[in-house]
Amino acid sequence: MFCTFSKNNCQMEIKRTSTMLKMYLLISVPFLFLLSACNTGPEVKTDHVYNVMDFGAKGDGVNLDTESINLAIDSCSMSGGGIVLFPEGTYLTGSIHLADNITLEISKDAILLGAANDIEAYDFPKENPWSAYQDFGHSHFRNALIWGEELNHITITGGGIIDGGGITRSNDVPEGGGDKAISLKLCKNITIKNLRILQGGHFAILANGCDSLWIDSLYVETPRDGIDLMSCNDVSIRRSEIISIRYDENGHMAGGDDAIGIKSDYALGFVRHCENIHISDCFLSSGTNAIQFGSETVGNMKNVVVENCSIVHSDKAGLGITCNDGSIIENVVFRNITMSEVANPFYMVITDRGRSPENRPVGQIKNIRFEKITCTDAYGYIKQRKFTSTISGLPGHPIEDVSFRNIKITYKGGGTRKQSMIEPPYTKEYAPRVLGIRPASGFYCRHASNLVFANTEIKYEEKEERPAFVMKDISSLQFDNVQAENSMHTQADIILDAVTGIEILNSESLKVIHRSLPE
Repeated sequence: MFCTFSKNNCQMEIKRTSTMLKMYLLISVPFLFLLSACNTGPEVKTDHVYNVMDFGAKGDGVNLDTESINLAIDSCSMSGGGIVLFPEGTYLTGSIHLADNITLEISKDAILLGAANDIEAYDFPKENPWSAYQDFGHSHFRNALIWGEELNHITITGGGIIDGGGITRSNDVPEGGGDKAISLKLCKNITIKNLRILQGGHFAILANGCDSLWIDSLYVETPRDGIDLMSCNDVSIRRSEIISIRYDENGHMAGGDDAIGIKSDYALGFVRHCENIHISDCFLSSGTNAIQFGSETVGNMKNVVVENCSIVHSDKAGLGITCNDGSIIENVVFRNITMSEVANPFYMVITDRGRSPENRPVGQIKNIRFEKITCTDAYGYIKQRKFTSTISGLPGHPIEDVSFRNIKITYKGGGTRKQSMIEPPYTKEYAPRVLGIRPASGFYCRHASNLVFANTEIKYEEKEERPAFVMKDISSLQFDNVQAENSMHTQADIILDAVTGIEILNSESLKVIHRSLPE
């Protein structure tokens, strides 16, 4: 079976059934989950079909069809559920209200088109007493093209298009305006598949507090976040292409946001954890981060697998984990991934921002595995700065148990020996740019324990004078079959500062220096 999307000519062969996938995870990653909760409830009635045309919808792209669409959904729900059908046409609409046991079937030649933001077609955001702890877009759920709260058994499918049209990507949303394409709060048993989502506003899909979410075969092209999973459990995202890049009027990249975000904020008014997520066989492109944990990290996050994915372009991190608000992020596997045109291939940082009403201690990042990953054209932020892969804990709060195995990275290079003496700042900000130029050209790591680099190769396109690895305040560090191409241009391949338990195996060509960096 092939999943093909035309924009980037991305064609992915999917070889495994869901049963094989579950067996594979059970055998190879024993601490991880099985996606048994996804789509296990009673099926939506398929013999009850409610054509929105029969309820007065015009589908002409001119008349507002909001009332007719919601009337069809209400009628379908009152009868116990079924299919709300959108036949061929363009349905100009404001906020669509989902209901229990409903399938929105947007036919192949149908378009749901978001109304302009200046005609008050969207529901007003419900007051949120906890809005001080996250931005406007995360705090509100009803100012969306499609939204549902505390619902069960929802499917959105059909092969058609959801086009946000007039909704905004900004946090400055006018009254009666919208800022997200699909918004789900505290829902269960959700399937979103076989659709194109265009112009998703601030979020193409925002799911907060949702369980058993199955996303399959989506094409998303949007100027900000693609899919944000906030405090969600038992989630599968597969066979999808997500492009979260904003273009200027000349067609040049001008920004964007996270393609897939795994997060947990305080918008629900309580801490809710985020567990059991599987992302596979996806193509991702982002103006910021391709896969990103945080910045919102109030609840704990664990048991996540990202595999068999391709990332092309990411102006912050290709694979990023930031812990800022006291959460514990653990048991994460990234494997069989290719990346190109990324600023920071790997980025992990702990801050003590603490954006939560609860006085939580500094959080933790631990038990993270990177396996069989290749990155080319690692260029630095907006192709100007000499960034690098980073692991940055805090003094007394190390990032723990991180392994890199079978990793190949080709950086642009161009760093100077003077830059190898730089000490990046400590800050409550989490973005890679706030750390500035790193003193290492391959990996800069500080305040960590139990780091492993095995079968790891670092190369450069241009002359590079910084050491490949700078390690500061590390306990238990292993290099096994590690190669660094810049030996001829630098004093050392590895700079060690306050490192204990160092072991170097099968890496005879590496030059090592022990020194203290300036405070």
